[in-house]
Amino acid sequence: MKDRSRHAHHEIVVERLRTLMEEADLDGLIALKNENFTYINTAASPFLTQSGFASVAMVLVPKKGDVLGICPDFERPAVQAGGMIREWHDYPVWVYIDDQFTSEKKPEKESEKEEFFSLGSSVGVLADRLRASGLDKGRLGVEMMSIQAPVWDSLQGTLPEATFVDGSQVFQKARLVKTEYEIDCLRYASEVQERIVFETMAEAQIGMSHAELMSRLRSRALADRGIDSIRFMFVSAGPLFAPTISPYEVEIQEGDLIKYDGALVTRGYGADAAWTFIAGEPSPDQKRVNHALVAAHAAAVEMMGPGAIPRDVFNRAMEVARAEGLPDYVRGHVGHSVGLDQTIEEQPLLSAVSEDPMEPGNVFCVELPYYAHGFGSIQNEDIVLITENGRELLTTKERKLHPIGTGS
Repeated sequence: MKDRSRHAHHEIVVERLRTLMEEADLDGLIALKNENFTYINTAASPFLTQSGFASVAMVLVPKKGDVLGICPDFERPAVQAGGMIREWHDYPVWVYIDDQFTSEKKPEKESEKEEFFSLGSSVGVLADRLRASGLDKGRLGVEMMSIQAPVWDSLQGTLPEATFVDGSQVFQKARLVKTEYEIDCLRYASEVQERIVFETMAEAQIGMSHAELMSRLRSRALADRGIDSIRFMFVSAGPLFAPTISPYEVEIQEGDLIKYDGALVTRGYGADAAWTFIAGEPSPDQKRVNHALVAAHAAAVEMMGPGAIPRDVFNRAMEVARAEGLPDYVRGHVGHSVGLDQTIEEQPLLSAVSEDPMEPGNVFCVELPYYAHGFGSIQNEDIVLITENGRELLTTKERKLHPIGTGS
């Protein structure tokens, strides 16, 4: 993605956060969660991504002044060069880094190293920066739901005069409307995912193992240099519908439903989408179920646009699914937002209790999956961008049972 787009994203994000911080009466906002670290910096912390341990790396957004990042010295060159934050402070970890080939000499030689991550090191750097900014006695927002107990104890012990409050809603509200940069990331990941899924399913044949199918999908996905990773890839075959990370020990049989539900990731943004394929001709029951799901799916998408209420979308989808052949169909939601969250389904949801009107820049996944023992799974999932004048689908394939081995 172009640096111009990322720079504009960073400026918009900081402005949004500060506006919301003022409303919440916050002197500072600390991003301890990887998704929010990446949201501000545009480049993730490898250690925070892999460990999920709050405070390994963090970003401080003060009410006034420069945004700053804190990270292990070992990853600083990457998060600094690849991101938009200019001020960085690091702390040493167990890794030895020699300085004999650079003019940037360490102030003093280290005689010993920490065995692993030290909470005191990262939180200590944060405390120093807060004191330097006059915020060590301020009201600070942190993501309470993401803080492990030792981190919470360390924050309170190191900064006893600070008042810590939950800042999760500040981040969630800021991230509801996607920037141009975020939409570009989701669009790219969506286009690649759709392409690799249909290329692979064009090669699929009756008798192919589930393991071979998964291997081809993963290889194609990671061969694209714009794809960072696979957030998840759930592929079911035949009557086995439960999500699995390891392949099933099965082969594709005549009449099997093959469902792909996955999210490829570009710069931290996961494009969650799903399609269903059929080995041979669909049965009357498969046609009946798919007809109801496609009708409900289309009805939901048709309602989406600026000002639409998620609750109304949910109720309409349930009404159509039941009227078109699935009288007992029930779900907790028929879609969700999509973006940086490491969880499968990001807030807000298209549910019976979701009442905030949609606005341009919202991106939702619309889904009404069907699972049945002895039957398998059918899932249609589109990525829908809310625009000024309506909506745009980032996924483009027709919603039907696509035959394998044909390139349809």
